Parts: sequence; structure tokens; C-alpha cells
Amino acid sequence: MMPAAVDGAAKASVERLIIDSAMYIDRDELEAWLDCFEEHSRYVVMPRNNRELGYPVGLMHCDSKDRIKDRIVCLRHANKFNPHYDRHIVGASRINALQDGVAAVETNFMIVQTTKSGESKLFAAGCYEDRIRVGGERARFVERIALLDTFSIPSMLATPV
Repeated sequence: MMPAAVDGAAKASVERLIIDSAMYIDRDELEAWLDCFEEHSRYVVMPRNNRELGYPVGLMHCDSKDRIKDRIVCLRHANKFNPHYDRHIVGASRINALQDGVAAVETNFMIVQTTKSGESKLFAAGCYEDRIRVGGERARFVERIALLDTFSIPSMLATPV
């Protein structure tokens, strides 16, 4: 249930950020995706099992926007991985709280990866747990945790989830 303090503009701003984020990754516009984050932000990809067991270990852990940027630079220039297309399917977002201009938001997702030869497979499924600063010219992630339903993903985690 959405808190009463969340107005239509804040809800629309949150939804726009989540859709833009997915589309930037799917279109391989990772530099634009980086702009979805505040300067002091955090991005973590973590298996749900680790969270349930109290382990803070993630498959990817970027504790600043600079670390996210470094990850993109490495992806562009150093990493070798199987070329593919991503397709995010995101559910409706649920705003659980809005306090001091930061919304706590949950959004279910699935990611299908398609190889250059045309084979499509489910890559990952889970829930984004976001803290999003709303207001100003555009909403941005303060924190994005991609909580994966499984510890194992079918191939290397190269591109952002």
C-alpha cells in the first residue's frame, strides 16, 4: 500500500526512473544509466539467500558512483564476455515509504538475455529494493539493491542488472 504522503508527481518520477534505468541497460546506454545515480550512491547485486542468512556478500558491490563508473569503463575496455542483448521486464513499483524526499521502493524484475545468434534465456529474476531521491528536476537512485531470487546465474555477470 502506498503511503498517503506520496503524490502523483513523486510516483510518476519514481516509475520514470525505474523504466529509464531498465531501458538504458537494454539499449547498452550505460553512461546514461550512470546518470540515474546520485553522486553519493550505492549499487549492489545480491542473492536473496545471502540476505536471508545475514551475509553481506554480493555478486557486485559498488559503494559509490565512481565505482559504478569504473565498472562501466572496465566493461567497455577490459572485460571480455559473450555479446548479448538484455531485455528487462519490470513489474509495477510499490512505494513503501517516503521520508525526507527519499522513497523506499520495491519492483519485481526479470531479465532475458538473447545471444547474437538469437537464443533467448532467462538470465535473472528478483526484486529491486531502491531508495530514490524524488523532487528536483529528476529522481535518482540513492541506493539500488538488485536482490536475485537465486545464487546462480547462467553466465558471467558482466552488464548491470
